[in-house]
Amino acid sequence: MQLQPIDKTRYRKRLNRVIATVIVLLMVLALGSSTLLIALFGELGGSNFFLNLIGVVIAASLVGLILRHFKSHPYMYEVLYVWQLKQTLNQIYRNTAKIKAAAESNNLNALIIMNFNLKGCAQLYELDDNDLTLAELKQEIKALENKISALGLTINTDDYRPELLAELE
Repeated sequence: MQLQPIDKTRYRKRLNRVIATVIVLLMVLALGSSTLLIALFGELGGSNFFLNLIGVVIAASLVGLILRHFKSHPYMYEVLYVWQLKQTLNQIYRNTAKIKAAAESNNLNALIIMNFNLKGCAQLYELDDNDLTLAELKQEIKALENKISALGLTINTDDYRPELLAELE
């Protein structure tokens, strides 16, 4: 994965629309399918909990299929990119201890991963308006960049590949 420039206002606008659409679809489909199931198989005055639950599962499945179908649509580009970036950063986060230990011994792969992780986090924080820890993160980026230049290396975020995580083991 490579970091891409994302227009923050367009991303937020599209994300909010996708979230609102998913919520409305879930409500309409869950209520509609539950009502239909109760009308067909329900007991008058009885507990229809499982029919309601099946209706919710049907609605969630249908919304999942709809999202899967439209994920490659250009409208979804920013939303999908941020979702994929979050997944990638989560994979890196689960290996943080191993990465930091390797970076302290100047392992090139670890430095590439750390560089991608820090700059990817900075992009996410800016897109999500997470200003509380952004200043601290930028200090970490600067410290890593100083370390990389002191080692005489040239590293950028395009050097990152998911296989680098497996190569650290």
